[in-house]
Parts: sequence; structure tokens; C-alpha cells
Amino acid sequence: MDEIHALPAEFAHTASLAKGLGFGGVQIHAAHGFLLSQFLSPLFNKRQDAYGGSLQNRMRLLLEVINEVRKAVGPEFPVGIKLNASDQLDGGFAEDEALEVVAAVDQVAIDLIDISGGTYFPGAASSSDRAGSGPYFLEFAGRAREKTKIPLMVTGGFKTRAQAENAIVEGKADIIGLARALVVDPELPSFWLSGQRDESQFPRFKNPPEGGVTAWYTMQITQIANGGATLSPDDLVGAIEAYESRDETRRRIWNTKHS
Repeated sequence: MDEIHALPAEFAHTASLAKGLGFGGVQIHAAHGFLLSQFLSPLFNKRQDAYGGSLQNRMRLLLEVINEVRKAVGPEFPVGIKLNASDQLDGGFAEDEALEVVAAVDQVAIDLIDISGGTYFPGAASSSDRAGSGPYFLEFAGRAREKTKIPLMVTGGFKTRAQAENAIVEGKADIIGLARALVVDPELPSFWLSGQRDESQFPRFKNPPEGGVTAWYTMQITQIANGGATLSPDDLVGAIEAYESRDETRRRIWNTKHS
């Protein structure tokens, strides 16, 4: 319990460091199966104290983190939260509960709610593998709009300018989050603004293994950061090997420092 009580201050300290280093804002990550997301999920959170059981208890740590971060950075510094619409796991954090969390967050000092979904837990369905070609969480965002006046950002599945514009015009989103679209085409927003291009060409992979596509996109981000050449779909095996090698190096460093 002492570790839980210490967590909000850790988040607040990190936010203060970001502010001091000149970042324009911070986002509290409560999605994708990371720590705060696990506290929200009844599938992972089996606690029987004030931080488990009812949704009110499961969201307690998140609200404490938000309040501590806000106190640390002051009223004018932008603070957002990334929240799952759903874990996409049986027995996990579901949309109706997510809407209740949105309503609770509406009562605290948050400047932006970024709606996403899914988890990196092994065996979980990937949002990007679902049927259909449109944005993944837009309908949920429309329901969330009824629960809050805080600006909503929706991330996941936006591939064309028309999709982004329609989400704004329909009032379901105030900001569009682009992830893989920017990985394959970092200049896409400029092309949208100039009218030169409506969408990007996404790579197609033949029988990718579980986690393989995520590894490819991750290593393509690394290529961009290092000024390297763009990967092709044929580089999938090499991207997976590089991804796994990088993670193994990180694990060794972590274990050395924390063993």
C-alpha cells in the first residue's frame, strides 16, 4: 500500500521535470495495459482494498495522480490523459465503465482526453487488426462527448483527411491523433493542409506473426529518428529481429541496475 500511495508523487515529479525541460505539456498514460490502465481494469485489478473492487475504487489512483500532477505543474500547464475506450479483453475494462471514468475526469483539472483502446497483453486483439477501415473509437467518442466538455482527442484508424474532417464536423472529436499514418508518412499533415494528398499508402504484410506488425512500425520510427531509409514490408523479419534484440538489451540493462 505504501508503494501505491507514493505513485502520484512519482508521476508529479516526472511532470515537473518535463515542464522544467521545456515541454509544452504532459499526458498521463492510463491506456494500453500500462499501470494506471491495469488499475482501472477488473481483469487485472484483483485488490480488495480502497484501490480495487468497485469502479470508484479502481479509478481512485488515476484521480490521485491527476490531482498531484496538476498541483506540481500549476494551473496553466497543459495536462492530458490517455484513456482506453475498452481493453478489448473479456472481463476487462469496458466502454460503459470508461464513460464513467470520463465523467469523473470531467470534474478534475484535465485539459484533454485522448481516447484510444486495446492492451499489449499477450493474446489481446489488436485494434489495427479489426475489420473495417475507419477510425476505431469514434463512436465511443460520440458517447463520451455527452459526459464531458473537456476537448476530446481520438487516436486510431484515421487514414484519410476526409475521415479526420468528418470526425471534427460531427462533433465527436476536437483533435485527431495520428500514429501509424505518421510513421509511414511523417509529412502527411502538410499534404492534407495543402490538398496535395488525401491518404497514405500503408504497407501490407504476408502472414505476419503476432506482434510483428507492431515491431515493424516501431523500428520504422527508429529509422526516422536516425535519419535512416524507409523500411519495406519485405523487411518484416529483420525488423522483428532488431526489435527483439533491442528489447533484450534493455532487459539486461534493467536487470543489472535493479537486481
